[in-house]
Amino acid sequence: MSAEQIIAQLTAASQKLEEVQAKLRDAGDAASQARTLVADALRGSSGQLVGQLGSLVDALGQISNRVPATREQVQQTITKVKTLGN
Repeated sequence: MSAEQIIAQLTAASQKLEEVQAKLRDAGDAASQARTLVADALRGSSGQLVGQLGSLVDALGQISNRVPATREQVQQTITKVKTLGN
């Protein structure tokens, strides 16, 4: 596989990471809205579901926060491939 092909694949992967991050943000927003609706429906009752939804929102946020670092690693790999290809 040529350096250009590797760079093209890594660039596509970087774009997919951006799409994933946007979808994770949307999922986190939806889960947060669901948590609010459940909490409002229970009106202060202690509900395991509210806690689970809160954990889901937190997990989605953590995953979304890792995407930029992963994208940076992809960009570093592209730079290395370019260097090796020359």
